Amino acid sequence: MSRKIFGLIVLFVLLILAGCGSPTAVPQSRVPTEAVPSTTLPENTAVSPESPTVQIPPTNTPPPPAAPTETAVPPQVDLSLEEDDVFLYPVPEIFAGDKVTFQVLAHVPENVDPRSVTVHILVDYEDVAEGTLSSPNLAGDAVGLFEWAWDTTDKVGEHLVHVILDRYDTISTGDENRENNQVMLTVPVRDPLELPPNERNATWVSAETDCCNVYVVSGTAAYRDLPDLLVQVETAVDQAAARLEEELARKIDVYLIDRVIGQGGYAGNAVVISYLDRQYASQGFEQVLVHEAVHIIDRQFAPDRITFLAEGLAVWGSGGHYKPENIHQRAAALVTLDQYVPLAQLIDNFYPVQHEIGYLESAGFVSYLIDTYGWPLFKQFYADVAASDAPTMSQAMDLNLQHYFGITLAQAESNWLAYLATLPEDRNVLIDLQTTIRYFNVMRHYQREYDPTAYFLTAWLPYPGSLQTEGNPADLTRHPQAELNVTLEVMLQAADVALRAGDYNKANVLLDSVTRVLDNDGIFIDPLAASYLNLVRSLTSQGYEVQRVLLNGDRAEVQVSGANTAVLTELTLTLFGQNWVLSN
Repeated sequence: MSRKIFGLIVLFVLLILAGCGSPTAVPQSRVPTEAVPSTTLPENTAVSPESPTVQIPPTNTPPPPAAPTETAVPPQVDLSLEEDDVFLYPVPEIFAGDKVTFQVLAHVPENVDPRSVTVHILVDYEDVAEGTLSSPNLAGDAVGLFEWAWDTTDKVGEHLVHVILDRYDTISTGDENRENNQVMLTVPVRDPLELPPNERNATWVSAETDCCNVYVVSGTAAYRDLPDLLVQVETAVDQAAARLEEELARKIDVYLIDRVIGQGGYAGNAVVISYLDRQYASQGFEQVLVHEAVHIIDRQFAPDRITFLAEGLAVWGSGGHYKPENIHQRAAALVTLDQYVPLAQLIDNFYPVQHEIGYLESAGFVSYLIDTYGWPLFKQFYADVAASDAPTMSQAMDLNLQHYFGITLAQAESNWLAYLATLPEDRNVLIDLQTTIRYFNVMRHYQREYDPTAYFLTAWLPYPGSLQTEGNPADLTRHPQAELNVTLEVMLQAADVALRAGDYNKANVLLDSVTRVLDNDGIFIDPLAASYLNLVRSLTSQGYEVQRVLLNGDRAEVQVSGANTAVLTELTLTLFGQNWVLSN
């Protein structure tokens, strides 16, 4: 399918440092096979500095606009659709036998109700799906979603796909230009015999614990580790239930998937958690399990809870966002780093705020209320706050704070900030939080450029029960695995490992290197990035899939799997000249 990967919303200005060394280009559409020039790094020079003091620069820079500021584009006032706005799942390639889902992200003017905009999808000039757009998603796009609409069984070859908005021209005001209402895509459908055997024969596998029904796909990391994962799932759900002082009303369905979606998990009527060896979006699997379990259990007593409180409670219930942490101290660090968002603003517009900041701030406020007024009274308050209580959610919070605690939202915020000001400053917490925010900003920058269907503001989050009966296992397992993807993902993963170990210098050096690749259209412009690329390329040529790389000067500890298996092998490689050579 000929379309370039796009970027949506840039959340923070990333630190851009000048690069050096021989650049290595990796186009988005095709990865070159020639050798990559590489500059040997002195032992511990770039990857692990000797321990200079980490400086904390100012961080009160507002997020930049989505479009580049140098060439400002006037806002569109016409209903329109672009090629980059249409996604076909599974990604990134379709094989005969897949049932294809279409996701359409259209631009709809403010004066047009998205639900009045019809969408027609044609394949080879035959209608396969029709419907309307829905209300805007978290990124502000009006979405048309057509799940498992095109069965590609026995359809190997290229196909012409048309996506048309307002096909019969029923909208006049707001759709003056009909020429931009449709896109045409050439979509290749590949022979399923080209799939690796483990994916070709993939099927759902289930197991049961006291708390949960757990589902995985055969041949994946979760399938390999299922016995241990069942214990972790049971432990996480027990922790969430105990924290909420609530017994399970029913068994929870838990799906462990082999790809990154959003922040690593989501919950509706079931829990979906990313579990894969090359997990580039944080290694906080246990925290995410508890977090999503809280979302399921709290609906038993608070079915109408609002987003701000729900996400804050889930972080509080799991004892931290991606790892165990002192939530009060982290909230105080937000204020010190000038990243604090006024509560009313955050409550009314939660998801567009930078993810880590919004979740941590909501958790800090929830923790403060629980510590101040006690869990039983807070639980009643939590269950009673609903969006229908007032014109805005912040006003609903204000009304209920007065009813339950005798205090307005403004007074509660003032008291909370006064409490945070009494906490002693912890420099390690400041550095850790700042590096954490930066890590996730860079990670999302990578997603927008090279793994866009994983990006949390626009990702398709299928209900796995329906997917299991109507869709494809590939919807939750297949993902981009080009050489560029693997290299940047193991670098992001290494940055997370360094961050969790408190090696903030190493984490930021890796993030610098990833950022330079992202900001230079996939060109590996410095020696560190080129060294990772050389390593991935060398092992891939030997039939391995690289899952994890810990690089230290001219030595690399690597975790790989075979092309058709999830079995992991530990390798050690040493750099000799331009080449990585196996040491074991």
